Amino acid sequence: MAAKKGWIVFFVIFGLFVLMGVMFVFGIRAALEDKPIVKKDTVLKMNLAGLIAEHYPQDALSKEFEGANLQLHDILSGLEKAKVDNRIPGIFLVVSNPDIGWAKAQEIRNAIKGFKTSGKFVTAFMETCDEQAYYIACAADAIYLQPNSYVEFNGFASETPFLKRMFNKLGMQPQVENIGEYKSAGDILKRDSMSDAHREATEALLQDIYNEFVQVVCERRGLERAAFEALLNRGVYDSEEALAEKLLDELKYETAVEDELKEKVHGAQVTDSKARDLTTISIQRYAKVPTEEVGLAQGSKIALIYGVGTIVSGDGEVDPFFGRSMGSDEIAEMLQMARKNTAVKAVVFRVDSPGGSALASDVIWAEIEKLKKEKPVVISMSDVAASGGYWISMGSDAIVAQPTTITGSIGVVGAIFDLSETYDKLGINWATVKTNPYADILTDKRPLNDEEWRVFKKQTADIYHTFVKKVAEGRGKTWEEIDRIAKGRVWTGKRALEFGLVDSLGGLDAALAIAKKKAGLAADAATQWVVYPQPKGFFESVMEKIGTRVVRLISAQSDWTLIRNLPVETKLALQQLAILQRFRNGEVLAIEAQAPVVN
Repeated sequence: MAAKKGWIVFFVIFGLFVLMGVMFVFGIRAALEDKPIVKKDTVLKMNLAGLIAEHYPQDALSKEFEGANLQLHDILSGLEKAKVDNRIPGIFLVVSNPDIGWAKAQEIRNAIKGFKTSGKFVTAFMETCDEQAYYIACAADAIYLQPNSYVEFNGFASETPFLKRMFNKLGMQPQVENIGEYKSAGDILKRDSMSDAHREATEALLQDIYNEFVQVVCERRGLERAAFEALLNRGVYDSEEALAEKLLDELKYETAVEDELKEKVHGAQVTDSKARDLTTISIQRYAKVPTEEVGLAQGSKIALIYGVGTIVSGDGEVDPFFGRSMGSDEIAEMLQMARKNTAVKAVVFRVDSPGGSALASDVIWAEIEKLKKEKPVVISMSDVAASGGYWISMGSDAIVAQPTTITGSIGVVGAIFDLSETYDKLGINWATVKTNPYADILTDKRPLNDEEWRVFKKQTADIYHTFVKKVAEGRGKTWEEIDRIAKGRVWTGKRALEFGLVDSLGGLDAALAIAKKKAGLAADAATQWVVYPQPKGFFESVMEKIGTRVVRLISAQSDWTLIRNLPVETKLALQQLAILQRFRNGEVLAIEAQAPVVN
């Protein structure tokens, strides 16, 4: 027995030493990464590939688990500094199928265009090319594509899965109530085909994105719209054809582009015998350069709060099925911190969320109502700020969205699954004992009866009425005016501006300009972001999550790898199902935008 205890003690101590070693390595790596050294004639390399998050999760473990290659915050802050940094002569932009929405693509493209006002160069390279990659690359001075490659210019499509028949085969009966004929999140559960309203809204969204893409390309390359649309009708074609159609400047391999950049940077012909290295620094590393190092004044403090993911009560997390979630308690705490920080003159709340819990959304809304009595609050919408994402935005002093932001979806959907047939197939009988008539209204063991359906529908309708009422109050309109453009319909930011759901179009820079004006600051006044949430170090993250949370993250990693490789439409269906079911216990109802998957 003593020997057994000795081995246990040994393994515990050994495990602690291993953990301390890992922490030490991460600590050294973090310390080194925090001090980038930028030499003269260093080209800023922006490699846009894989998942680009709006902002990294707060803790280091969740950041690694989510697997984002880059955060938009680094891109924007890096470009702002590089614009005035004399050590940076230009940008090498490598675009390789980034995993982002169209609003982020617009934000990045506009930031690159802002950088170019400095007179510095931007050179873009792509191995292959689709519409979104090309849209971003159009901000560059020159666009290169790898030889013997291909261009996928075939327009935009949305594919939506409908799961009713699958559930029915398993004996599952989704009991769904949605207010608003356009509130299509529930349709994937209760219908086996797309409704006319769903198709109408999806077609309108796709058309807005299509028009934005076509307009930008035609203006950038000097093409006639009819001629370019004829190219889109041809679909996929090779790089040589794309060059012939004047969509590209040249066909070159990446190393050949680098050789050209050497000549551009050093100002002389580079030969093999007198080769000079091309010094580059990644945008991730460069973003860590202190602003004072490049001569930017600090100025007044503006809080920048990131709200990313599905809205849930309590704390948020990174989940293999749900992706990122935004916890109402965490966001409320950050809003309170900004309110109590006397140095903060205004708040910009950056929202990237398709919705979630109505109760959690209302908690965040209430905190914004309290905050804006003391300081201006401006919303900056990213890829998606719809349904619950709009709920938390509607009470602010101003709302700014990109033209292709997905917003609106002012509606409510709730779902309770009846699994009685499934249990019967499994040979499981349930016996119920209750003290009151509605004690088991949330059960999945039987279908709702008529009276329970009445209660369920009334609760759903009441939340919709509250939602519309608060939008009307926040936007200075009547209930009827908002109801006409609500009904669960999703709009692009461009359309939302026409209907008065947002105040202006633009990105974070536009939101900052409005925040400065409302705070009484001059338009050219220097400012600095106070970013929430602040990242936590690896050691702190481990200490907070040590135990079951860490085990859960590690054990879920293999499942997450499989899920990430699923088709995007399948992932969307799983996520919608999980979201609707997540709020069964305690909240019952959820609000969620069903934005189209655009390919």
